Amino acid sequence: MTMSLEHEWEQEMKLLLSDLGCDFCSVGILDTKSRILTWKLAVGNMSDRYQQISEKPGRGFHKSVIKIGRAMAFQMAELVANRQMQEYPILMSEHLRSAYAVPIMEGHQVVGVLLIGNRSNRVFQPEDRIRAASAGECVAESLAAMRS
Repeated sequence: MTMSLEHEWEQEMKLLLSDLGCDFCSVGILDTKSRILTWKLAVGNMSDRYQQISEKPGRGFHKSVIKIGRAMAFQMAELVANRQMQEYPILMSEHLRSAYAVPIMEGHQVVGVLLIGNRSNRVFQPEDRIRAASAGECVAESLAAMRS
């Protein structure tokens, strides 16, 4: 990832946090060959642990956002009740109680995930979801430009 791309994403993520009043925002990118999701950049993070987190196909965001190709809301209480908490290590490492994940699309293919979250319970309103989707599109456009 180039420094200018990283800077562009970081600025968009900071603006998103400010607009929505969220605690955390991160971009995860899928490796084109292995399909492993790794978290490349975060804003509002408590530590740099997110950089060591990777998700293999069949777990976490692969089973939800990536597979379906649609944005999804997550509540830690529901994940705990359904015994799925360990499938979302980034939510645990950042102590997120509520999260909203938007697929980053390249054409009709999901190439990553934009994750926003709060360390308190929150219901993401329609206007929050629209703003997150817009930020996801900005990330997708800059990623596509970098790859071409």
